Amino acid sequence: MIKTAFPNLPLLKRDEKPRDTGINYVRSPVILGKYIEDYLEAYHEYVDIFKISGKQAALMSEKSLIDYVSTCKKHNVLVGIGNPVMDAALSGGKKVVNEYIDKSVDLGIDIIEISSIARSIDDIEMCHLIERISSKGIRVLNEIGVAFAHSEIDDNSIFINRLINQSTKYLKAGCWKIVIESEGLTENLDKIDYRWSVIDSIISPLELSQFIVEADNQDILSKYIEIYGPKINMMIDHNRLLKMEAARLGFGPSQFLWGKVVRY
Repeated sequence: MIKTAFPNLPLLKRDEKPRDTGINYVRSPVILGKYIEDYLEAYHEYVDIFKISGKQAALMSEKSLIDYVSTCKKHNVLVGIGNPVMDAALSGGKKVVNEYIDKSVDLGIDIIEISSIARSIDDIEMCHLIERISSKGIRVLNEIGVAFAHSEIDDNSIFINRLINQSTKYLKAGCWKIVIESEGLTENLDKIDYRWSVIDSIISPLELSQFIVEADNQDILSKYIEIYGPKINMMIDHNRLLKMEAARLGFGPSQFLWGKVVRY
């Protein structure tokens, strides 16, 4: 646990890592080097997974990636690679995908994310891919959702049963957790158009611990905690980490959550 300067404040206690619930899946900044070291020195206890987003892992130097992984391991933080790298690999065929997986093993990557939104792939082939990655000792996160890359949708084009069915199959194949993409649910929508009922229809048939939800701002992450409790798993940007922890500990950041979160 982190030794803080003010240990006697009446804040809720977090479960120690490694955690299966209350996970913070944090998008890493583009700036690396000393910035990552300083960030994790201060906040490593609250970062379960540091996600290298976009195609950053494919564009940065190999030395920078090796150093990044080493820094995360030093602070007991898992390293994940976002789905765009796998998206590109899948476009190159099975040989390229297998090379990507094997290289990730060599680099010490802990988690690979795969998207069912960015690419259209048969369920059986997705399950084979999950099995292949899992057999190498890497955990798989499968991203599902209703929209991709700022695309507009209406309620008639949301296939809830399909998403539940996919999630069930992927988890059975060995997927560690399902990531719910926020595009079309809360992201790039007016507050009045948030689709909370769709989110709940996807989550409720399964176990809450099997999901990671994407939280775009402090009101959304606070709403998730108000409804599902402080142990819901969430994906956030690195600059929202302290707001996320404030929400989990019951002291903000949104006014309607202040003092409301408790544990037994």
